[in-house]
Amino acid sequence: MPTAACEHRSTSAAASRRRLRVFVVISLAVLLLLAVAVAVLAITALRPHPADTTISTIRLTSVSLSPGLFLNVTLDVVLSIRNPSPVASFAHDAGRAEVYYHGSLAADANVPPGRIGAGSTNMVTVRLTVLADRLAGYAPQLYGDVLGGAGDVLLTVRTTVPGTVTALGLLRHHAVVLTVCNVVVSVRRPDAQSSSCKYRTKF
Repeated sequence: MPTAACEHRSTSAAASRRRLRVFVVISLAVLLLLAVAVAVLAITALRPHPADTTISTIRLTSVSLSPGLFLNVTLDVVLSIRNPSPVASFAHDAGRAEVYYHGSLAADANVPPGRIGAGSTNMVTVRLTVLADRLAGYAPQLYGDVLGGAGDVLLTVRTTVPGTVTALGLLRHHAVVLTVCNVVVSVRRPDAQSSSCKYRTKF
């Protein structure tokens, strides 16, 4: 009888060890699957182009002549900053918007900071005053664009928006969204404008 009792305890101990091994293997497999899922989500969240900036609207708010007969133009540029990631937020610091005419800087302004949730879009308005005295060398072209023909002015608007991509509330990555938009603004029809934009992201 003692031998039978020992064999029973030995069998029970072996069964317990097998159950423990099965539990450990299953637990490790579950943890591995979770790690793979987190890695996939992180890669998805931190893929290139966490956000893109386009020009939604340009409004010509004022046109005036300064005492030196320089033509000053004020524009309200509405930027659409979109975060396409389904799992990561994009918190951007103060950025910069610059307006160029024939390659020369005509105006610049700060883009206010903000935060864009996953899959969301924020609209930001930036006011820029194009000072023609900065473009004295291009006066004939500018006056020709404004006063002659259809009254259309071709501008290039460049924006730089630095920020941080945050995935799952834990993973953070710095990124800078750079956008270049070629814009045609009509002086005679303030609501008429067209633009085409290209953007890229630096990590």
